[in-house]
Formats: sequence, structure tokens, C-alpha cells
Amino acid sequence: MQRSLPKESGWDFTMDSYDVMHKMEYPAEDKIEEYDAIYTESAGAADADVDWIHKLIEFTAHLAKNHPKVKIFAICFGHQVISLALGGTCVRNDGKWEIGPTKIQLTNVGKNIFGTENELIIQEMHQDHCPFLPQGFHLLASTDICVNQGMVSTIGAKYHFTPTPESRVSSPPSPSSESSSFPLTDIHIMTFQGHAEFTRSIVSIMAAKRSKQGMITDNLKQDVDRRNEALPNDK
Repeated sequence: MQRSLPKESGWDFTMDSYDVMHKMEYPAEDKIEEYDAIYTESAGAADADVDWIHKLIEFTAHLAKNHPKVKIFAICFGHQVISLALGGTCVRNDGKWEIGPTKIQLTNVGKNIFGTENELIIQEMHQDHCPFLPQGFHLLASTDICVNQGMVSTIGAKYHFTPTPESRVSSPPSPSSESSSFPLTDIHIMTFQGHAEFTRSIVSIMAAKRSKQGMITDNLKQDVDRRNEALPNDK
């Protein structure tokens, strides 16, 4: 990540890591405010009934409620954890995989944040999705397979810290009603279902592995390779 920063940005980058899976370790309460942002991502299933994921979801809700000055950035698994922690849900997408470079259709909020119109291309690797938008969030983008491709909240947003079955299914994404007028500096939480950090080679290797394991079809694997090969050299 440090190497990815533009040289002219003037920013330095330091990351502290915590083993939340095996050791279930987290930043000390008095250290949390020292961080500008907290990032989470994993190959795990966010809805799995295991202790370390339950604790991660609880910590995420605590972080959003009690440390609103700390920004949260989440990818794929992290996107799903945010949803579960703050009133949404995460479920299997009826056996549908979304893999490889995928065009996502931006909402007005997404267009404002990314400074572009209509769509972006992002690498995907998931079969779970978050079909509903938790209270306090704006939708960033959608695809035909996955309506919630990312979401964003602003400082002061009202979240569901004690989700109910009703709250988890009461707020489907509605991009047509969203405003894009908030300053980007007001962003509190930003999540993506796709993987901006994945390269085409990473995705091709993962698709080949899943094909050999019988998790996806050979046809899907070949389609992923075809779409990766069609990308410009800078993707």
C-alpha cells in the first residue's frame, strides 16, 4: 500500500496488523483513536457461525458507535461484516458467482465520489451478497447479479446497533432517491463487494483453483480469463 501512494501525495503510511481469526486480538480501547482508519477483509464467510466472526461483528458495531472519528474501509468479506454489524444481512446469492472484471453501475453518490459517470470495472470474487441497504448508508453501485456493490455512510449517520429481523430486510437499495451533495471528507464508512486490490493474475489463479475444486464451472473460468485478457494493460 505504501508503494501505491503517489510520490507527490506527501503522505506516509503505517499499518498495524491484528490476528482477529486465530488470536482474536484487537486494538486496545485507548489506542483505537490513534488510528485514522481501520481496514478489514478476509477469505472467510461473514455469516459463518464461529466465535471469531461473531467477535469481529461485535467489534465493528462498537467501533462505529463509540469511535465515529475513525474511518472504516471494508472489502468483500469486510463489506458483508459491516452489513451484519449495522442492521443488514449477508446471504448466498442463489448459487450465483460473480468473478473477474465486472462493470458496476454507479449511483449518483458513486459518481460524485469517483468523479466519473455511469460505471467502473472492478475485479469480483464472491457468491455471498448483501441484498439490503442498512439504515444510515447510501448505495454506491449495483450489478444485475448483486444489487449492493458497495455502500457509504457519513459522520453522524444513524445506524441499527441492535439489528432485528425486520431491520435486516426493510431497506432495499434505492439509488434513485439518493443525494450526492455531502463533502467527501464527511465519509465515515466505505465498503465494496468487489476487490480494487486484486490484479487480473490474482483473479485468474483463484478462478483456476475454484474450477479444479468444482466450485465453479470450466465455462465460467474460461469467461473470467477472456474478460481479463480484454482489459487494458493498466487494469
